Formats: sequence, C-alpha cells, structure tokens
Amino acid sequence: MPLSTLEQLTVMASQQLGTEDTAVDVHTGFTDLGLDSLMLVDFMFQVEDHFDIRIDHDRALEQPTLAGLARLVDALMAQRPTALAA
Repeated sequence: MPLSTLEQLTVMASQQLGTEDTAVDVHTGFTDLGLDSLMLVDFMFQVEDHFDIRIDHDRALEQPTLAGLARLVDALMAQRPTALAA
C-alpha cells in the first residue's frame, strides 16, 4: 500500500533533519522541528520535485506544519489536469 502524502512528507522531513520518522511531530511548526529558513527552502524544493507540483511558499507557510503542507500538496495534486487515455 502506497504511503499517504503526510507519510511521504514525514519521511522526507526526517531525512532532512537526520532523525527517525517517529521523532517528527506532523503538527509542530517547521521552525520548531528544526528547519531553519535555508533548510525549509531546500525542503520545499524537494517536495515540489517529489510530487511534481509548484508550491506558493507564502501559501505553504499559512499552516507551517507537515500536516498543513500535506493538505496543500493534496489540494495542488487534485488540481492537476489528468492525462488523457491514449
């Protein structure tokens, strides 16, 4: 079974922070997790590449938690046009 968006983001954040997945609280703010501004920019670029989306970083910071980012990523992915079947 594939990982949910939130689970994928948790794995990515834990790798960025060098911690275990279980040590990352998805409701804790990015800064409190230990992501400084430079790390956060790098993390957002990784998320964009991983999910093949573009994120308005100001919008992402409206709810600056992994849970909030997961909701935004899911919404952006739902807005993508679907490929037409050949």
